[in-house]
Amino acid sequence: MKRYIFIVLFLLSLSGCDITHTGTRPGYIYAYVYFDVPDSKVIYDSETFTIRLYRKKSLIGTYTDGQDYAFGKSPRKDRYYELCNKFGDINSDGYPCSSRDVILTPEASFEIVRHVSIVSDNDWNANLMAGTPLDEIFTIRYFSYFPYISNRYPGAPLTSFTKTLSDLKDDEMKLILCNIELNCNSMPTDSHHHTLTISFDLDTDRTVTYHIELDFSEADTL
Repeated sequence: MKRYIFIVLFLLSLSGCDITHTGTRPGYIYAYVYFDVPDSKVIYDSETFTIRLYRKKSLIGTYTDGQDYAFGKSPRKDRYYELCNKFGDINSDGYPCSSRDVILTPEASFEIVRHVSIVSDNDWNANLMAGTPLDEIFTIRYFSYFPYISNRYPGAPLTSFTKTLSDLKDDEMKLILCNIELNCNSMPTDSHHHTLTISFDLDTDRTVTYHIELDFSEADTL
């Protein structure tokens, strides 16, 4: 009997060690992540194609999050607040968070995309030789939390933007999801096979580059 009581008390003591902490974070964005879109899918149509860049797993490459602020110590606590302040994401009422939270959403890239460039290893047509920027024939679609936050949280949190790459300004792709679509409505005339080099210049002095293989013989069968 004494042994049984001892085991029960031991188990109760273990369960007591797993304490759930609750707190608040100042920003709507729960997790700030590095910009990274390592996964890709190409969708061919008869007269156009779309490249989707994304990442399958969320919260890979997290830089800081609301739990760092609520339960962490400096400098982790400070990093989260500094980013909230940078993007104007400070709500005096705060947002609840728990040490048991596993899915830390919403998440956004803390790195601002300054410039996007696309080149091919083959001639695209008579005017666009291999290595020539293809910014004029590609549009980009991305999703940002910044309008929601800068307007003090009215309406839908996410705003979708679609722009020609050449029209992008160096400060507008901020607080974005790591989910990008690139659309081209000018099919190549000189080759079925192209390797695109897609580069994202970031405000942290990083350049992230991805290589996408295109096979337009697949489009010919559609």
